[in-house]
Amino acid sequence: MQNSWKTILQIAFTYIGTVVGAGFASGREILEFFVRFGPYGLVGIGIASLLFVWSAIQVMLVAQRIQAKSYQEVSFYLFGKTIGTFFNTILLLVLIGTTSVMLAFTGSLFKESFHLPAQLGIWVSMIFIFLVTARGMGAIHMVNSIFVPILIGFTLLVFFYTKPWDSTASVAGLPLDELEADGWLQSPIYYVSLNVALAQAVLVPIGRECPYRRTLIYGGLVGGLGIGLLLFLAYASLLDNMPHVQFVDTPTIFILSGLGKTITFLFALLVYAEVFSSLVANLFGLVEQVSSYINVHF
Repeated sequence: MQNSWKTILQIAFTYIGTVVGAGFASGREILEFFVRFGPYGLVGIGIASLLFVWSAIQVMLVAQRIQAKSYQEVSFYLFGKTIGTFFNTILLLVLIGTTSVMLAFTGSLFKESFHLPAQLGIWVSMIFIFLVTARGMGAIHMVNSIFVPILIGFTLLVFFYTKPWDSTASVAGLPLDELEADGWLQSPIYYVSLNVALAQAVLVPIGRECPYRRTLIYGGLVGGLGIGLLLFLAYASLLDNMPHVQFVDTPTIFILSGLGKTITFLFALLVYAEVFSSLVANLFGLVEQVSSYINVHF
């Protein structure tokens, strides 16, 4: 049972680490998808949490059932070859695009936060990404088992620092999305759809390699609820600082700016860690997808 829970936590942490990226850590992503809708954003987080749980479990179980070698086979199984081919092409382009952007971001982060050459950041990232990806799912689990608990601790730090339960601020005056009255309902659907589509890069091999159905179910449950908890903590912290953080590029840094430069530096390391974990997952998915095309096992 001990080994079973270890596997469950590994699956959960890998799922969380793949979904959560720099946009989440900085707070900007939470602000755009949930906080800007005020109290309705909390309902959106509840919807997103349930969708994260359900979609991860379904993807992993399908991958286990058909022993899918890549997310392409899952798409063919679910949508048929014609629609599946179209979906896979779009997903492949999105994976390439997001991977390129995140890799470039590591260079920018090295230059702006660590005062090191941008090219050094990109090359260091590529080397470590190659080393982790080459070792397979075991190394990816290990990386996320380190980074995700740090992310959880940092999110709790922001939450307890802002003390939203002591706030007397009213959310009644928060600007809702006037262009789309039901935007708060659509927003969590968009958020989950994009993230789970990309997370298939690791969910499919996890489902294929894990022989136990119950372990996959519990892993998806813990991972999805974990994402929901992190969303809630970040939402409460940011909502307490509205409207001051509404137009800030990195709301979390803005909130913690009073704690000094050390916290800012640690935050930059956290952002890099989250970008790195997402890059590893994306590249692993790309390698598996390309390998399926050329019939070479990675």
